[in-house]
Amino acid sequence: MIKQIIASVMITASVCAFAQVKVVEGTKFTTDDNLETDEKLVLADDYNSYMFSAINIDGLMRNVFPHKKLLMRKLDQNGSLVDTYIQDYANKTNGVLHNYLGSQQIDEDRFVAFTEEYFGKENRKEVFQHVFSKKSGSFTTKSIAKYTIESTNKSGTTYVLFSESGKYVAVFNDRYATKKTDNVNDVLVIDLRTLTPLWNKEITLSSDYVEKSLTLTNSGKIVLLRKAAGWKESYKMEMVSNTEDKDLPFDDKYIPEKLYAISKNDNDYLVTFGRKNQAVTMGGSTFGTVMFYDIKSGKAVISNTNLAGAKDMSDVKVIKTIIKGDEVLMAVQQETVSRPMPTAMNRFPDPVYTLGVGVLMKFNKEGEVMQFVPLGSNPSGRRIQVIESGDNLYVSAFFPKGAFGNTGFSMKAFDFGSLTPKELTLDYKGRNFFQNYGFTDGNLVQFVPATNKLLFLDKDGKNVQMLSIYNFVK
Repeated sequence: MIKQIIASVMITASVCAFAQVKVVEGTKFTTDDNLETDEKLVLADDYNSYMFSAINIDGLMRNVFPHKKLLMRKLDQNGSLVDTYIQDYANKTNGVLHNYLGSQQIDEDRFVAFTEEYFGKENRKEVFQHVFSKKSGSFTTKSIAKYTIESTNKSGTTYVLFSESGKYVAVFNDRYATKKTDNVNDVLVIDLRTLTPLWNKEITLSSDYVEKSLTLTNSGKIVLLRKAAGWKESYKMEMVSNTEDKDLPFDDKYIPEKLYAISKNDNDYLVTFGRKNQAVTMGGSTFGTVMFYDIKSGKAVISNTNLAGAKDMSDVKVIKTIIKGDEVLMAVQQETVSRPMPTAMNRFPDPVYTLGVGVLMKFNKEGEVMQFVPLGSNPSGRRIQVIESGDNLYVSAFFPKGAFGNTGFSMKAFDFGSLTPKELTLDYKGRNFFQNYGFTDGNLVQFVPATNKLLFLDKDGKNVQMLSIYNFVK
């Protein structure tokens, strides 16, 4: 009997050790590609996954098509569509306007989205929290903030900020102000684990500066980057919380453009992307000089990088942050802006924002950028994805290939220590899966560690299909 048990264990171990990598295709389904935005693959486990999207359309046809909806599509183990949950967040009262503000997964069961509605006739703005639970298969909506506005055109701007850890969210209401009025803002920080307020406060900022960038720390504090009003080239960083409001001093020879808060060893830090303050900036990158700032001590380490974009580069998007010991690795992506030409039907077209080149950058213990690895071009404008497993990073992006320097979609494995890339290959239908399939935006790629399964929600226009790779990490 003992021999039989030992033999059984050895066979099981052998099967696990040499489990075959396989690809499973789900049944195709369709979405409304012209209306749905911010599509994400979320709440994935061994049995189901969910595709979230938002419809946030205004216009003359607002009563004809579903213009303000949150959608959660439930997919089965193979990625086939089994159900769709829809939350209409529109108040149908004539004259009420709405905005989708952002969303994020809270835990293995819950996903939260935030919207606002404002009504000039009632001088009212209201922010709503919509929580989807896969256990209940439903959305729960709650009003979390109400503000008084002057009119529809003087309603201010509402921002939703998520902390890097995913534990907190901030609703920052920047009230409408003029040169003759105070710069008053309403801040609500919520603990996402309990969906209860951490702090709620009205803050008044000096009117000689205007807000340029905001970030929420992992301890639930707001840091603002503020630029002097008018033509003066002057910047300052200010941190506010329920109990404090203080400036964070830094070298005035450095001009930050974008803030991002992280934590290391339970201390809060800022990573800022900016430039040197110099008279001539032609040819220089607006975001290529990076500052690693210790909020507690005020110590700053500034590094020059090759994060140089075209003249239309407008922002740096932080895709993922990984902390290992004293080292910090950040995957970031450039964003560019283009302004379409006016037409007879649209005299004032909205600017178009497109994600560009991705980069891996690693900071050492002191906060200096020691490694900087570009991830190739990005002609499709799609978001990269970075998956961490052990000491490896799996990155889906565009990479150079071929003798003529052309690029193609691929997934590569990077060793965390050296950031040396290794091409991944998987024979599927006579071709390398990673260069011919799974071609999708990074928000639609998920890894399920418990079952070692990689999910690609492949999207081609309105057509969507799940491609699942079992036994992905060898």
